[in-house]
Amino acid sequence: YLNKALLSFGVAILGIVISRYLGVPLVGFFTTALAIVFFKANFTQWGNWFVGKRGELAVSEALKGLPDEYVVLNDLILPDGRGNVDHLVMGPNGLFVIETKNYSTFVKCVGDNWFVNGRKIRSLSNQAKRNAMAVRENLAAVFKNQGSRLPFVTPLLVFVQKNSRLSIKNPTLPVLRSSELASFIARYNSARPPSITSPDLRRAIVHHLHLLQQTPDKLVANA
Repeated sequence: YLNKALLSFGVAILGIVISRYLGVPLVGFFTTALAIVFFKANFTQWGNWFVGKRGELAVSEALKGLPDEYVVLNDLILPDGRGNVDHLVMGPNGLFVIETKNYSTFVKCVGDNWFVNGRKIRSLSNQAKRNAMAVRENLAAVFKNQGSRLPFVTPLLVFVQKNSRLSIKNPTLPVLRSSELASFIARYNSARPPSITSPDLRRAIVHHLHLLQQTPDKLVANA
């Protein structure tokens, strides 16, 4: 997006040159106007990506507070173009999928309904739960091959900005600040705790995710 924005900016400059020095003002005007539209759209997309990436890096830093027996994988691409998982945490007490949000505004939650500054947005909790289910489905074969029970994957929603104002009522999944994340995961105890203590199982999961990096239409892991 940034490259496209810079290219559009260059085209806009070219349009001004055409309009001013080549004697074809109409062509230059439309070229410049169109380039500015593309510049604004791509620059906005790049800005959104940059804000999201800063949030993911902040959560990665927060997860360093976990004990050594935990494994963290960042930026997992979901199959079939369904987006990505910001973080996957694997530990002796389960699997956790983390959806990171970097809002600095007022965010309200009522069940699965979410609002930013009073405007309803796509459900953040449903997004996190869909991602957790997609990860679970993708790892089913690994657990079967290892002779282990496929565990529930716990979705978590994490807000990074300290100055964001949150109003959370009846959430359908844990909603946390990044400062609470590591301690929450370390203390978490599922009603049916899975067995992910085997080193062979952990290696198989990580190996599976890394192999899929070469398959764009499946889950990809960048550790």
